[in-house]
Amino acid sequence: MRYCFHCSRVTLGQPLFCNFCGRTYDLKLCHRLHENPREAEVCAECGSRDLTVPQPKLRLWMRPILFFLSLLPGFALLFITVVFFFVYAYALFVRRELPVRFMVMALALGLLWLLYMQLPGYARRAIRRRMRRHIK
Repeated sequence: MRYCFHCSRVTLGQPLFCNFCGRTYDLKLCHRLHENPREAEVCAECGSRDLTVPQPKLRLWMRPILFFLSLLPGFALLFITVVFFFVYAYALFVRRELPVRFMVMALALGLLWLLYMQLPGYARRAIRRRMRRHIK
């Protein structure tokens, strides 16, 4: 799955071109589909000057922001877990009770962790791309 920064759409698989705007992903291609760097003016293999237009580059200052935003769901889940355990310890040791709702919340929290850890890589990348899309 690839995200196009030009038209802000996702194309499934590992395509060379965006299905919606026709731009290439971070490289230029000639009519024979020879791959060239985005700075190339002429195809290195066949000498053709007819090269595709790549999608715009991601700005340098956006990369750290997107990296930290991609970590946000994991940190939020970690924060919720730590707060839950402090409240759980308080209820267990100070008030000496263990309500059923704590057990239900612990099971729900465990399920969230399981889903987060088992979430396939492509789904994580899709979530990160969605976050990028909302930043623009």
